[in-house]
Amino acid sequence: MLKWIPFVITKKDMRSQFLSDIQYENWIAGQLRAKKIAKVRKGLYVVINARGELLATKFEIACKITNDAFLCYHSALEFYGAANQVFHMVMVGSRSRFNSFNFLDIDYIRKQPKNDYGIIYIERACVRVTSLERTVIDCIDDIDACGGIDELLSALGQIRILDEKELLGALDAYNCVLLYQKAGYILQHYQEKFGLSDAFFAECKRHLTKQVKYFLKDEYGEVEYNSEWRLMAPKNLISRIGGDY
Repeated sequence: MLKWIPFVITKKDMRSQFLSDIQYENWIAGQLRAKKIAKVRKGLYVVINARGELLATKFEIACKITNDAFLCYHSALEFYGAANQVFHMVMVGSRSRFNSFNFLDIDYIRKQPKNDYGIIYIERACVRVTSLERTVIDCIDDIDACGGIDELLSALGQIRILDEKELLGALDAYNCVLLYQKAGYILQHYQEKFGLSDAFFAECKRHLTKQVKYFLKDEYGEVEYNSEWRLMAPKNLISRIGGDY
């Protein structure tokens, strides 16, 4: 008798309960024939009930693809309930390489992590995910991976609390001038909502250079120079935050 069977099965998690690799492989084959599990990809399986329903979420599956896999970008927003749209894909941060694949019409896409800051384990959900603050900074860094500027603004509208120390920690991990510019510019519109201090924005500005950069190159037809953040930024960002677009 097996001591336990996780909802998402990998050899690493289960091997200790078998006398040999062959015994483990035979057990997997038997479970597949009995339709008690479904094959996600080589070496990765998910338990299903008598109705053929998965007993694990797409997020749990994603976090078992590799030993260091975690949810990031738009998928992290979805996990936190801050996404406006639900995508048929999961963005999986992982330094360990794997080929993107599809399982039950959901694409699992690998994203190379840019740093290791703010990756946390949520025990109740059995997932690793970027912290909310790291997620926000990631999405500002790569707005396309967030689902676009409107999805980002919508998410910021739904998020209730952000810790400015954690935001600065995530920015420091990137150590990117443009990201300090973009984060300061965006989050200044939400200063009152999140209770961000003037010191937070002063720290962002401390990293600025004299070089003028574009906030978004193609998203908006009309841009103007923002001298405070030395950015060519959209004229109509405030109206889009208010939903008037």
